[in-house]
Amino acid sequence: MNLMICCTPLQVLIAEKIIEKHPEEQFWGVMLSTVSNAKFDYYTQRLANKCQKIFSMVQHTDRVNLIKEIFKLKKTFRGQQFDKVFVANINDLQIQFLLSTIQFQILNTFDDGTANIVENSLFYQPENLSLNRKIINILLGNKYNLVSLKSLSTHHYTLYEGLPNIIANTTYLNLFESQSLESGIDNQNEEPISILLGQPIYRDEQKNIALAEKVIKQFNIQYYLPHPRETYKIKQVEYIETPLIFEDYLIQQLNGKKCRIYSYFSTAILSIPHQGAIEPIALKVEVNDPAYLACYSLIEKLGIHLIEV
Repeated sequence: MNLMICCTPLQVLIAEKIIEKHPEEQFWGVMLSTVSNAKFDYYTQRLANKCQKIFSMVQHTDRVNLIKEIFKLKKTFRGQQFDKVFVANINDLQIQFLLSTIQFQILNTFDDGTANIVENSLFYQPENLSLNRKIINILLGNKYNLVSLKSLSTHHYTLYEGLPNIIANTTYLNLFESQSLESGIDNQNEEPISILLGQPIYRDEQKNIALAEKVIKQFNIQYYLPHPRETYKIKQVEYIETPLIFEDYLIQQLNGKKCRIYSYFSTAILSIPHQGAIEPIALKVEVNDPAYLACYSLIEKLGIHLIEV
């Protein structure tokens, strides 16, 4: 039995590709999410459909619930043995406790978005643990940290072909494999569909709303696909009502249509095809986060059209 740990809908898409590469092996799926909504529920069920067992839990950050959830994970997985573990969020405290509870032969990692390829992201920084975090680790038996799990990982699955990652030994996964996104275009001269991919950049919801509405007006954007973590509503744009994240929506609903995709610095802007019917456009916004700023350098390096707003 293998263990597949996911925290986001995109990670479920990656997990499906990995599971396909191990057709004779059984999987116990784990979905740990920071929010509960229809989109996360949909992808949790997708993961369950690929696995023989499933465990799901909504995570909390307050200390009381955090400790309760650590005990729940330890109780559920105590004594379990796995051949292979596949996980993205090796920095997550609860995942570290889960891994400390089980026994496994091989640890494999996979992408958690652009943090894997931006060299000043959290995956490349030394951990600066608070005193409370150190005490919790000692008292509850966490034997792992970000550095030790990176060193344990024997293989990494990535969406970013040819780019350095947190683990040197990588396998490229093409989410759009066997999909011809250019087929069926009847009118090459027709105007492309314009879509803005939602992304909660700021902690202040009103700043996120103001930014999205500014972008929609400036570029005359027709459709808006909200991020799975969004809890706010954008006006004066037609929402795409779907349980699918963008990568899935592109494959299932937009195949054969010309599309202009606007994004700030989401994973999708880097992983979707950058030719033919699909025109990705990155929007450079005012941020102070070094990891976000490094994303823009990477976007320019990959030749994606970057516009300052």
